[in-house]
Amino acid sequence: MSAGEVLIRQKGFWYRPGVNTHMGKDWTIHASIDGQVRFSEKRVVKFSGKREQCTMVHVEPVKA
Repeated sequence: MSAGEVLIRQKGFWYRPGVNTHMGKDWTIHASIDGQVRFSEKRVVKFSGKREQCTMVHVEPVKA
C-alpha cells in the first residue's frame, strides 16, 4: 500500500480507521503512510452504553 491510497470505500461507519490511516468525509479510509494493511477487532462502547465489536483498519510501516 502506498500513502494516500484508498483502503476501504464504504457507506456508513462499518470499518473504523486505526493507526496510520485517516477517514475522508464520505467514510472512505485512506492510508497515511506506505506499508502493509492489518485488520483487528476492538470492543467499543456506543452512546447508548451498548458494547459492540468493531473492525479497525491499520497500516504497519514496511521494514527496510
